[in-house]
Amino acid sequence: MIGFFNQIKQEFASGRWFLYDGTNSPSVHFSDRKVLLYNSLDYPCHSLAVEKVKIAFRIAYSIFDKVAFFLNEYMHLAINPRDVYFKTLWYANRRSKPFPVRSEFGNLDNWPFRGLFWLSKDLFDDEFAEVIEPDARDFYAIRNRLEHSYLKVQVEMLGPLASREDDFWFDGLAYLIPRDELASKTLRLFKLVRAALIYLMLGMHREESRHLQGKDNSKSMPMELPLLDDSWKQ
Repeated sequence: MIGFFNQIKQEFASGRWFLYDGTNSPSVHFSDRKVLLYNSLDYPCHSLAVEKVKIAFRIAYSIFDKVAFFLNEYMHLAINPRDVYFKTLWYANRRSKPFPVRSEFGNLDNWPFRGLFWLSKDLFDDEFAEVIEPDARDFYAIRNRLEHSYLKVQVEMLGPLASREDDFWFDGLAYLIPRDELASKTLRLFKLVRAALIYLMLGMHREESRHLQGKDNSKSMPMELPLLDDSWKQ
């Protein structure tokens, strides 16, 4: 579990750097030179910097399900790994509405985990259309386009006519998004991920403290793990 949590934190830190580096690129990267691309005349953005922001978005979105996978093991929920998702982890039965919250969470005196549950409502899912976060549907659409089809990043949008089928610039194949908007939504997503990791850490601290209450620890030997030295991170 410690190794798993290390990996989640590392992915968060690396994704955060990709976002910063992708939004603060001072010049054309050498890997972009001599790449044969045609100008589609609709202000496209094609560069390593843009791809870094896309990668950052993918990393951030994937962390939510990894938090769910972590909780499935930590809380001994015994959910089939193929069915573990951050949005649905909390519910015992999804066949009827309103979805009942699992007893492991509903009867739990753990406010950070309750915060994590409410944070899950900030993500959109077809089964759970009621969301709190205004950007939730956009997060969902961007993630699906990044993973499965075509997200077109543009320097600027072509105005409201670009969304009409009879407009010359209409692209029914792509999900259009301005470069600045993609960066801002990715930053917003990282803020939600950061909150989720804080809730997870505080929730685990609450659970471990509760388990130790009333126990005789005189016969146990404490073990302290050393920190991983920065010189090993190569």
